Amino acid sequence: MPTWFERCPVGGLVGCALSLGFSLGCSLAYPNLSVAPLPSQAQIDALNTVQSRSLPVPSTQVFPKVLGVLMDMGYQVRCANQELGQVNIYQTWYDETRAARPELSMEATLLFQTEGTGSTRVRIVATGRWNLISVGRHGDATVTGARPALDSVECKRFLEQLEARLCPPPAPGR
Repeated sequence: MPTWFERCPVGGLVGCALSLGFSLGCSLAYPNLSVAPLPSQAQIDALNTVQSRSLPVPSTQVFPKVLGVLMDMGYQVRCANQELGQVNIYQTWYDETRAARPELSMEATLLFQTEGTGSTRVRIVATGRWNLISVGRHGDATVTGARPALDSVECKRFLEQLEARLCPPPAPGR
């Protein structure tokens, strides 16, 4: 007696297609993960320029102040290591400027290093993701995407905000 799958016209076609695919050597295997291609020295230098900024504050004054500053900026501090100068942050929000209100998230690693007397070099490496839920005829569908890094405009904006909060200008008359 044939099974439901075999009696179903769609199931039978799908079964046929799968059988044909496997017999022809096709597989439904996941792609192999591999190491990403290494960037050239010119690409590394360009990234460092975009992702970094020198702050006019000694690195000894960055911690623990930077943790509160990042929380005030709306980030969750996932972990921090003062000895390494590393802070990992995360943030999720909705883009209210778009009708579909996609959910956006960013996670980043910040690295703070002493740079001469009285200054600190900060570098941010970030990944952004978004989820967009759209309602179709047959229910909800989620579209997800990712960007491997912040673009130069967003890096500059983040670093400017961080600097303004970590290194406020002296009060008048001081």
